Amino acid sequence: MSEEFKGQNINVGKEDNDRESQHKERHPIEENKEEKMGKSVIVKAEAYKTIILYASRYANRAIPKKDWKEIYGILVGYSDDDFVYVENAEALTYGHATDVQLDQRHYVFITEIQDKLDKEGKNYFMVGWFHSHPGLGLFFSDIDILNQLSFQINNPDFCGLVFDHTLLGKKKEERITSDEGTEHAITKYDTGFEIYRLKDVNMDINSKNFSQNFYKIAYIVDGLNKFFFANVLSELSALVSVGKPLQAAYGEHYELESSNKKDEIKKENLVEIPISDDIEFDIDDFFYGDISKKVKKKTQLKEEAEQLIYEGNQAFEERDAFMGVEKYQQGIKKYKEIKDYDRVFELLRNLSEHCIASSHQILAKEFAEELYSLSEKYNNLFYRAEANYLVGYLSLREGENEGLESALKKIQKASIDYEHAGDFAGAGKCYHKIGTIYHSRLNKPFNACLFYEQAIRSFNEALSKGHPLRTSIWSKSELLSEKIIELRDIVEELIPKIENPDERKKIQEDLER
Repeated sequence: MSEEFKGQNINVGKEDNDRESQHKERHPIEENKEEKMGKSVIVKAEAYKTIILYASRYANRAIPKKDWKEIYGILVGYSDDDFVYVENAEALTYGHATDVQLDQRHYVFITEIQDKLDKEGKNYFMVGWFHSHPGLGLFFSDIDILNQLSFQINNPDFCGLVFDHTLLGKKKEERITSDEGTEHAITKYDTGFEIYRLKDVNMDINSKNFSQNFYKIAYIVDGLNKFFFANVLSELSALVSVGKPLQAAYGEHYELESSNKKDEIKKENLVEIPISDDIEFDIDDFFYGDISKKVKKKTQLKEEAEQLIYEGNQAFEERDAFMGVEKYQQGIKKYKEIKDYDRVFELLRNLSEHCIASSHQILAKEFAEELYSLSEKYNNLFYRAEANYLVGYLSLREGENEGLESALKKIQKASIDYEHAGDFAGAGKCYHKIGTIYHSRLNKPFNACLFYEQAIRSFNEALSKGHPLRTSIWSKSELLSEKIIELRDIVEELIPKIENPDERKKIQEDLER
């Protein structure tokens, strides 16, 4: 990050009328054929999803248009001689102000994110930035150009992505010129965003051409298809159902239940995402040679996998567990082929839970154990915790007392991983379960109280700090608050049953803190 950038008062927000007038001034440029300069961009679908989720949090049909807010964040990835690869998106701004300004907090976040990337050892870095123009169209305002300049002057490949949720899925016609020079029109469905770079980083800001000093970059979204959008809608619905924000910003500690009624949305009020059979989102085919074959094959496999998962979810909803398992396994196999293990972790967890819900305990345990093996191999603490909890939980359901010790150890290991991963609701769930076993099956009130009190502490922590991967009922603040009250009542009832007076005193004092 340059010192010049740090010294500026970067204002990402502008009044609607200013933005709309600037958009109209630039509209003729958008209709003209742009010269393609610099490296094209490959955006991972997961990064695109983050932008959709975060933008939808502050601009959707449940919020009056006058209250729509712009959002801002950074794009993380890497580049080679041919392309810039956007692997992740990190939202950096949040709040309720109309104008969003960067401040020292955001620079600290960027530094923290880069430190984290350095530790991961993947050689990822900040390759771009993104922000939204809700309902205003796609272009760079003068402020956007200044923001881009501060980045691009140090990195010629740096790019700026602009997203407008109102354009997502709309039909548009583009003129494409083939390698042979033949021009033809094709119909596409808008991704809702464009990516820009500046034409000349040395242009005088007082130049009459300064407001037009940007151009569109060719891009493709790796993994984008109608089934991807169907699953995004499913995730949106799940997040809304547990009272979580659609996407948290980096470093944000949020209240899980909104106190602002206008922020309370329902699935039908979210931006409509098209998933009809005729939709194709392929952007200009700028790939060539081996790269073209590799990327196209990967994109095809992802679409096939997402279709299988979509069909699997439908099968489980129709109580056809056999078909649901089969479809999920086929989808997981394809994700393993392209080594997208973050998605594999998520799908194995979901599949195990589907099997539990449909009373297929043996299959559920098999998938949970596979999840553990893979998450252990790739050192993913959150999903290793999920796997340990599922295996321990399923062992407890078998009802054999000789397996209790092993099951409790699994759940206790899960609690430690949850805590290290920052998922305190998950840790509290584990302590609660262990306490219940000591209480009801082992008749050890002192041990039960110790774990119940640890669950209370974890749930209290979870009230102010959620985890982005947790979408279960354990993230719902009203349920956490009820559980805290319930556990305190249980501990108070158990205290008289503790025979050792020193142990009884300890629990009483801990409860009163």
